[in-house]
Amino acid sequence: MDLSSFPFLTPSPTEKLLDFSAGSLWMKRDDLIHPDVSGNKWRKLKGFFREVDPSRPVLTFGGAHSNHLRAAAFAFAHASIKGIAVVRGEELSPQHSPTLKYCEKMGMTLHFIPRSEYKVLREKDWLPTARQLQEWDGESAQVLPEGGAGKHAFEGCGEIWTELDHKPDHLLIASGTATTVLGILSAMPEGSATKVHVISAVKGAIKEQASVTECAHQKSIDLHWEDEVYFGGFGKLSEQLIVQKAAFESKHGFAIDAVYNAKVWAYIQRTTFEGSVLWINTGGVFTP
Repeated sequence: MDLSSFPFLTPSPTEKLLDFSAGSLWMKRDDLIHPDVSGNKWRKLKGFFREVDPSRPVLTFGGAHSNHLRAAAFAFAHASIKGIAVVRGEELSPQHSPTLKYCEKMGMTLHFIPRSEYKVLREKDWLPTARQLQEWDGESAQVLPEGGAGKHAFEGCGEIWTELDHKPDHLLIASGTATTVLGILSAMPEGSATKVHVISAVKGAIKEQASVTECAHQKSIDLHWEDEVYFGGFGKLSEQLIVQKAAFESKHGFAIDAVYNAKVWAYIQRTTFEGSVLWINTGGVFTP
């Protein structure tokens, strides 16, 4: 599919945030790629949409507040592709979140399933049974994994690295499924002098940490993985985090999302760096 008609701002801009005693902090503003679509979500989808068959529906997966579902719903509507979303939580409806309302508004069909069934799908690498496909009207559907994960995502996420006009001493990025950081690592040269700091938004993401660590090791890239042990796990916030997020927004004049990028800012507050530091702002949808 020709992607030139998609209304996304790439390359995203890079701007300096502040200087500190031994260096400076910069941010790559993927949050500016599109007002309705979280920046790194489009980067993950880009490779998929290049290969997608627009005559067939696409089946994808997510939770009630999934930025992936929101981005996919927008992209499906723009490309006139039938989108089907399997949503974690049989008790939910489109009225349970602004994200689900948006997806329905964009024409996405939503199917709500028990969390236990969703867990099995995740363990089976998003391969539904014939019965499930029939129930979801997805027998001819192309499958797009949760979060837009997959090898197709590495191409778009790798562009984050190739777009940089200078290579920093330290690269900071939040992580959920680890797809974005794996894409960046795949684009980095072997033996790169840039140290990569991964700030996991998920507590105990053992599988993701192992895959990222192995990739960095194979390319002789210095890596630090920061597990989410400060705020309670994915989607969990503390009063301290809320205060730090508000202070950042007051000083810099734009919002950062609480689930991912506020935790990067908290990491910066408790870490000492020397040299240039580049924070990849992966975006976020700011809904009430």
